[in-house]
Amino acid sequence: MFPEDVMESLRTNGRTVSMDAPISPDEDNNMYDVLQGEETPRPDKNLINESLAYEIERALSTLSSREAKVLKFYFGLGMKHPLTLEEIGEELNLTRERVRQIKEKAIKRIQFTTRCKILRSYLG
Repeated sequence: MFPEDVMESLRTNGRTVSMDAPISPDEDNNMYDVLQGEETPRPDKNLINESLAYEIERALSTLSSREAKVLKFYFGLGMKHPLTLEEIGEELNLTRERVRQIKEKAIKRIQFTTRCKILRSYLG
């Protein structure tokens, strides 16, 4: 980096700007107009959600097709809402108890994979 670049950076970063001041002389907008609001989607949050969905799919891919289906139904992944054990049983033509057993076994299998460590990192 050249000394001129450092000086320019210091001049630019050292300046304070009023939130009410126009962004440029020929515009009426101020900083309040362009700052992110509560309802504005945050790109970093979207990226984290996409990454989490990808890691969940990777973890589910280590299970059998039936185990993955049961967990997707139970937790409502890719659905409007989760299903009860009874609803999953009706969907897959299984008893409620068998669905519960498959769910428990699938969760234990995921817990003992390296994918589990990655998924835990999303919890904070």
